[in-house]
Amino acid sequence: MKTFDCKLFFNLNHKKMKNFKSKSDVDLQKLKLKSLIVIMPFFLLGFLLSCERKDHAIPVKPHSSPEMVLKWNYQIQKAYTFQGAGSGFSPPLIARLFAMYHAGMHDALNAIDPRFETYAYFETDPNANPDAAVAQVVYDLFQEIGGTLKPIYSDSFDSLLQASLGSIPDGEAKEKGIELGKNVAQAIKDKRALDAQFIQLAGYPGTPSSGTASGIYQYIPPLNYALAGFHLQSTWVINSSDQFRQEPPYPTNSPEYLADYNEVKDYGEKNSTLRSAEQKAFGIFWAENTSRGWNGIARDVMSRVPEKLLDNWETARLLALVHIGIADAYIAVFESKIHFNYWRPVSAIRQGDFDDNLNTVGNPAWESTLATPPIGEYPSAHAMTGAAAGQILIRYLKNKKIPITIDSGYWPGTRSFPDIPSAIRENSLSRIYIGYHFRKAVDIGEASGYKVGDFVFENGLLPKKKKSK
Repeated sequence: MKTFDCKLFFNLNHKKMKNFKSKSDVDLQKLKLKSLIVIMPFFLLGFLLSCERKDHAIPVKPHSSPEMVLKWNYQIQKAYTFQGAGSGFSPPLIARLFAMYHAGMHDALNAIDPRFETYAYFETDPNANPDAAVAQVVYDLFQEIGGTLKPIYSDSFDSLLQASLGSIPDGEAKEKGIELGKNVAQAIKDKRALDAQFIQLAGYPGTPSSGTASGIYQYIPPLNYALAGFHLQSTWVINSSDQFRQEPPYPTNSPEYLADYNEVKDYGEKNSTLRSAEQKAFGIFWAENTSRGWNGIARDVMSRVPEKLLDNWETARLLALVHIGIADAYIAVFESKIHFNYWRPVSAIRQGDFDDNLNTVGNPAWESTLATPPIGEYPSAHAMTGAAAGQILIRYLKNKKIPITIDSGYWPGTRSFPDIPSAIRENSLSRIYIGYHFRKAVDIGEASGYKVGDFVFENGLLPKKKKSK
């Protein structure tokens, strides 16, 4: 269809009007103006529909369903859901894997349609099928990093891949999508290959020795000190592992320390008579690994926002940022734990009669509600990672007042919250009620997590800049 040259029309008519000289010309001009007034509305409609503008808006990309991303996201969540308190394996290690899976899905989609910056893969293939690429990248990564879960979940991953690819018409686009998924998985794996030397669970060469002085971390058998090199792996988005190091914990001879000591001693003990049933319930509810818990929250929150706001690309990016934020928060908090090397409540309370605070009363038989992780106390990793994930959701969706209902692998039933900050706060406080942390570790961890979330949101996987013409 031919387009109407608007500029030419107005220029010609402008010249004609300037050329009117005589009275008859003026009368003719008036007649033409009256005619123009009559036909103008119709002309304007045609004008708006047909004018060819050089500064035309970029066409809106058609909405694409996030169904495939959400299917594989849920498959990951199921694989890392452990039933019963204390089951499963180390949350920081799980966080690294979740970040790899979700960075993979994000990179695969943005290799096809580059809307956002990618993490590890920088080639493009606009002819690849997005769903095939998403399915294949997660499947291939699970084959490489699934570890001890592979024998348990191999059949379900195989079945989901078969169903996912079976739903896509055969052809070149499908084959290109499969090949792209494989390539992205390899790129993610290669980029995180150097992590292996720093993520061994125990026996890292730089492990701190067990403390003897008041306030210094004391080994907790059988691992004594776990993941002592975890903070040395490469960060994902944050600049360095010490970027968010905060103020030190309270001196053990201070009145503030005494208040925190007595609180966790009374309310975090395994057989506490002061802790309410509700406090115990949410303490254990939140004890499962952060990645699984906050992935469930992300899914619940996303289900409550208009579908048009979260297409395939947006959904993949949001989930990638959430899990990258958790992974970076773990790296940052482990740096602080090594730096401050502060003792856990279980050690502090058992040694309470021999510390440098005259007002603490010890209990050599004291036990935390759940087995205390053998890592430094300060600050709380759980509070920091939960706040990072929650803040990314808030910033991305531009709304903190989204209600939440979630479940847990560690406690029956669900818990509901009026907004995301309420869930963040309860997640943090839960560590006091299972005896893991002093209150200051929880408060500082949460505050730091908000900062990590802000930084990751503002600097990670950013929208591609429009090229100027």
